[in-house]
Amino acid sequence: MKINKKYFFSLLILFLLVGNFTFCNFSSFAQDDKLPTITGSFSRDSLKVGKHIPFKVIFVHNYDQEVVFADSTYNFEPFEWIKTDAFPTQTNSKGIATDSAVYWLRSFELDTIQTLKLPVFVINQNSGDTLKYFTEVSTKETDFVLSKANLQNMLQKDSITFYQNTTFLEIPRFVNYPLYGLIMVVLLVGIILFFVFFGESIRRSYRLKRLQSQHERFIQEYASQLQQIENPEATDHTLGMWKAYIEKLKNEPFTTYTSKEISRLTKNESLGENLKVIDRAIYGGQIDNNTEQALQNLKNYAINIFEKRLAELRVTSENELNQESKRNRSSVVKARRKTNRNINKKINNKENV
Repeated sequence: MKINKKYFFSLLILFLLVGNFTFCNFSSFAQDDKLPTITGSFSRDSLKVGKHIPFKVIFVHNYDQEVVFADSTYNFEPFEWIKTDAFPTQTNSKGIATDSAVYWLRSFELDTIQTLKLPVFVINQNSGDTLKYFTEVSTKETDFVLSKANLQNMLQKDSITFYQNTTFLEIPRFVNYPLYGLIMVVLLVGIILFFVFFGESIRRSYRLKRLQSQHERFIQEYASQLQQIENPEATDHTLGMWKAYIEKLKNEPFTTYTSKEISRLTKNESLGENLKVIDRAIYGGQIDNNTEQALQNLKNYAINIFEKRLAELRVTSENELNQESKRNRSSVVKARRKTNRNINKKINNKENV
């Protein structure tokens, strides 16, 4: 069978076009099947301790994938992260995207060989899952500022010889007892002087604050107790609370006194009448408005005693302060007089000479 040359060349050209189209589609499909790909490498030949070194990461993927590179929160050990230079995504006509970034790192480790690999995260928008793709482990030899050969040459020139001695040498601990003793004495003297100059004022302030706090606590508890005087036991408890507080204010055993004894000792007829009303409520069960008013009068009596006691403490404090200032002034006057006498003696001695 003979083939016409005219049709032969036409069939050959058609066969080449079909083969080229098929090969291109197959290669594109094969390339898409291999995606994504990731590469990472150091961009410099040497790694110097403490110096910046770039590490470049290139990630090739389909254009519809969401890609996230590692940021400063990632653990770059044994390196330290300095900064990241990210580049825009480049996409070709076949829908293949290329993302790249350069990480600037530095290391202070003294290992001869240091390794690093970094991830790239691909986020699935439909499921929310995240896939990690790591670069190959990249190694880099550490280039010390002073090499071992240079160090050996320096040692040979200076004729320095190192001797290794691993024998444990125990160093006795020295306790500076004189210094500790001096510190303790200074602290003790400081505490004593503090209480000499400020102790009395501190005690006065403490007594006043304690008196005020006790009074406030009594007023609150007494007011809450007044709302519960529905039976003789509650009334008796309220009266006992009042006696205990007056005992603290007047420093007398009011809790052991009867109502008649309290009325006789205080010489207060109104107080005695109020105590009688309260006794009828406790022992006779006669609880009415008069009982509540009598207990309210006892509270007013306690407030008056507190105000008198507070005024006495303040007056006592002022008197003590005045006496202390007088003593200080008198000591100053005596010192001046003594100084004047010494000066007069010196003048007289010179005149006699």
